[in-house]
Amino acid sequence: MRNTFLVILSVLFFNCSLHAQDKCPSTKRVTVVGGGIIGALESYYAYKEGQNQGSKIIINVYEKGESFDVSPHEENGKASTNTSYNIVPSLTIDEILSVVPRGEEMVRKLSIPFSEPGGIRVDDVEGVNDSKSALQFKEAVTAYGSDPGHEDRTDTLLRLGRKSMDLWQSLYDEADLELKAILEASNFNPCREQKDAVIHLHDGYRIDLIYGIREAEKQALSMKESYEKFGYKNCKLLTPKEVISIDPFLTDYCVCHSSNNKWNEDSAALWRPGGCIDTKVFLPLFYDYLKKTMGCYVEDSIEKNCFSLNFGKEVIAVELGARDGNFLIMGLTFKDGEKHCDKDSEYVFCSGEAVGTLEKLGFSEPAYAGFAGVSLMLNIPLNASQEEAWKNFSHCMEVHNEGVVLAWQARRIKNSLFIGVAGTKAFYGDKIPHKDEAFARNRNLVQLNMINQVIPEALSLALGFDTKEMTLKEEHLLSLEEASFARRWAGRRSLAYDGFPTFGFLYANNKRVDNARCTTHLGSGGVSFAPASVYASRQAKASHKEEFIEKVLHYSDSRR
Repeated sequence: MRNTFLVILSVLFFNCSLHAQDKCPSTKRVTVVGGGIIGALESYYAYKEGQNQGSKIIINVYEKGESFDVSPHEENGKASTNTSYNIVPSLTIDEILSVVPRGEEMVRKLSIPFSEPGGIRVDDVEGVNDSKSALQFKEAVTAYGSDPGHEDRTDTLLRLGRKSMDLWQSLYDEADLELKAILEASNFNPCREQKDAVIHLHDGYRIDLIYGIREAEKQALSMKESYEKFGYKNCKLLTPKEVISIDPFLTDYCVCHSSNNKWNEDSAALWRPGGCIDTKVFLPLFYDYLKKTMGCYVEDSIEKNCFSLNFGKEVIAVELGARDGNFLIMGLTFKDGEKHCDKDSEYVFCSGEAVGTLEKLGFSEPAYAGFAGVSLMLNIPLNASQEEAWKNFSHCMEVHNEGVVLAWQARRIKNSLFIGVAGTKAFYGDKIPHKDEAFARNRNLVQLNMINQVIPEALSLALGFDTKEMTLKEEHLLSLEEASFARRWAGRRSLAYDGFPTFGFLYANNKRVDNARCTTHLGSGGVSFAPASVYASRQAKASHKEEFIEKVLHYSDSRR
């Protein structure tokens, strides 16, 4: 029995049930806990379902952060914990596979410092490696290492990733003009089959760069084989000349890592299905769109928005009642002492990076841990004489180096160059990383040097001297930050021991909570996998499900 669990079975003793208002029996109400990308898409699909059924939907989203746009200098010690807002996500079918190693491999990596290739161990943060949840996670990962179902889980995740890429494309295709414009402003590039016979950027595929890795070509061929297995027919290894032809801004990189149109032994380039979206732009615009599009309703002669995003609302307790032998959420209690009381709402918990939230609220949750990651966003101003040379600068990719994979978005935005990268990881248990800890500072410097190795011209503009073939130091990183050319962020990804997301019904004391679901533990695949994960989670209540979704919900069960 978990000592964090408290159930109030009798509505006579449940405060919320006495005050919940009877708003309009013909409406459906949805309460979403978590204002990241999953919460956004849970809201959107609930709205679309209501629209298709001709019913009114009232949605309340509760986000624990004070706002999206928290100062990068973390004024008053407050840092943004909304992971999807602070990274530059790739859209790929395999994004979710890049964090949790299996069994003995996990144990091995935990013995290697994060600063060494393949290492994920942090030693300077108290409690990271020996908290109760960290030890439970390690034990579960080790036991899972011998699970014969691992390969099928991996295959299921890749199929789910493929479905998510299709759903991202459908979201764009079915959007009205306003939502299409929001996606385009957010640098949305879908991951799909090419439409044009001639290879070019921004047509469903992209260039991924691999360097500093033994047998780089072998790794590229393995990636190519995986994508072809899932129906992508235009994958190919690219020569240096082909890379330059497709994206001239990679010329310096190609010259450095090849000779006579042949890559060095530790380098390769792959044309592969992949896209991106700038969630820092997308999330605020998308939530504003929902508020505007969903309109208003009247309650007690007061006009209210059908959609509301509420900041500064961290849920610390859930009030439960009983119905037909199962549980029912009656309301929520927030850290500020306020309550949300609505026994007739559907509740969806999209806790994202907040590891252990389900367990703390009294629900079943598989063994979990947080993995820290960092992002680095550069905004480099251009003067009038520089703008012409960079007018077509726009690409997204992943850049692979020994022990590091960076998601990468870069483009010209008005009179500046934007280059955003995110990636690298370390085991953080249930602790929250900070951008000025050793891990974050070290990994941000690695990211800065990888940017310089790929596009040195951009860093030369930012720093005011030629950085080509230089190894940049922490003083360079800090000078960029002080000049407001760089924004550093550290956060975490929440993962279950088997690397599979957790979604579907919630359970308390082995009883189902009839009006509650969760969609969480998506790790590094939170944005890529968001549409398909929400789709699968929403099917939990369906009486008839497709066979694939049945399997997904089995693997993602919160009681595992």
